[in-house]
Amino acid sequence: MNKNLKKSTYLAIFLLLTSASSYSHTTADSGSAITSAELNSKQFNYPQDLKTGASQTQLSNYAWRLFIASMQQTSASLSSGNGRGASDKTHNFIDTGESPIISNPLVFESLYHRTEAYPYYVDNNKPASPIDQAPVYQTYYEADNSESSGKATVKIKGETTVTGANYVYLDETNQISQNFLYYKKSNAPDFPVLFMAKVNALETDYAFHQTAKPSTEKSWDFPDQTLEIKTAWRRISDIKKSDAHKYHHAKSSYWVANSKGIPTLKEDTFALIAIHIIQKTANYPEFIFTTFEHIDAVTRDKNQTIVDPAYKTEYNQLAYQSPNSEPHTATANGAYYINAPGQPDRKNKLSTYTLPPTGRISQNYTTVVQPNTIISEVNNVNNQVNTLIQSIDKNNIWANYRLKGVQAVPTSDSDTSNFYLANIVVESSQPGVQLFSGVLLYGGVPYGGSPENPDAVYLVNCRGDKGNSSCKFPIASYNHGMTLPVTYNNVSLNVVGGSHVPTPQYNMGGCQGCHGAAQQAGRDFSFLASGALGAGKELDSVPAADLTAKQKAAHNKAMAKSANSQ
Repeated sequence: MNKNLKKSTYLAIFLLLTSASSYSHTTADSGSAITSAELNSKQFNYPQDLKTGASQTQLSNYAWRLFIASMQQTSASLSSGNGRGASDKTHNFIDTGESPIISNPLVFESLYHRTEAYPYYVDNNKPASPIDQAPVYQTYYEADNSESSGKATVKIKGETTVTGANYVYLDETNQISQNFLYYKKSNAPDFPVLFMAKVNALETDYAFHQTAKPSTEKSWDFPDQTLEIKTAWRRISDIKKSDAHKYHHAKSSYWVANSKGIPTLKEDTFALIAIHIIQKTANYPEFIFTTFEHIDAVTRDKNQTIVDPAYKTEYNQLAYQSPNSEPHTATANGAYYINAPGQPDRKNKLSTYTLPPTGRISQNYTTVVQPNTIISEVNNVNNQVNTLIQSIDKNNIWANYRLKGVQAVPTSDSDTSNFYLANIVVESSQPGVQLFSGVLLYGGVPYGGSPENPDAVYLVNCRGDKGNSSCKFPIASYNHGMTLPVTYNNVSLNVVGGSHVPTPQYNMGGCQGCHGAAQQAGRDFSFLASGALGAGKELDSVPAADLTAKQKAAHNKAMAKSANSQ
């Protein structure tokens, strides 16, 4: 099938999956201001595209349309998958924000979990397509089958088909292997923030029809309107320094593991604290990256200093390119470091931040920080939308969520707005994810623990900011068998499905630059596509509360390694 025919086929699928209405967005969006009619529409679908050359204000309005479409109520249920990914045409955006918990899943919750779109299976026992079916999660875990008598530890691999679990199925416990995030001033300070990744029917159908895994030599090329959504959640019972009624709630499934690593499925009510929404379009084929935060995602003291949450890293050594030259800095454009309403108008300005120095870093709790990266245009659009929501329903839950920023066009110019786009509770540490640019060795997964250096576990961020240098581990033995990068650029243009990924042209920062690593592996900006053709993803589990601190640390280390496919 030629590329144009493929595009036409997937467009037909998209139109079939989105009902016609006054807000079906069949033409490129202008990026105009959000209206009350849109908030009250009972047939609000995802926009298909945005005009080319969009301004930051237009990008921000488009991001809000993605958010509004995500928060529509569906007719899907745990007994029937009919209606997944589409509005039920009965409720609108304002309706779903009137109460913390909704009877049916919202559109973003009803999309296809990574373990549905990219299920784990063996011996070519590929499951049926999950489209319009009740959720079934195909995954696996590794556990210790040693006996208390002292027999040698042997890892067993358990294949798991999960039925009857909730649409909000939280099988990720960490930030792309690097960090675990905790609210220390909560009712359960050792329970981490949990995450979930989902995709729409277009990506699911595309993945199910591929016969070869994506690679640098033969890249995948998702159809336009492909959508991926990643969310972050806290248990409602843990919330202490915020009003739990100000969040969207969902009955959620997650895993808790015993001392041997054997997981048990649990259920509780969780609060949505952040959401990433990324979409591929014809005008923006390198995806539009958007991210939203709850206004209480961070807790501040009377001086507006963040006191919660805090992260713990899975690495104890930080390095940059070699030879290294300190300091490494990041210059970012922005007007605000607080993502909340009621702030005076400010102009964007450049601020320079010094990144942590090379060497050993603390693995104790580190409180998150927020650089001055929220631009004035984003703040103004947030204020307009939040005010509009509250003019219709002053206590509406959705008025407590705010856009952090948008990326759409790759660049190597770090002075541009939103270059270092990051969500405070999804990308929390510097420089690994929050002020990221360049290349992360070993996919950003902490690496090390060799016999000669058992305690040296590295994160290496080669930023390309210090002239002639190479990207490698400081310990020579760690580089053996590694494919080391030859460029700091991370985003290519004009990718063609089935062809070699073109040489990357841009050293992009933030979300788009980070996802560029997946593009360079042939996955068209999707980390999830590493699970293609049965590879799946190992489920992450929370260590049981009765484990010792040492056991919990060992378990989390194993979960971080499992996240390599994220």
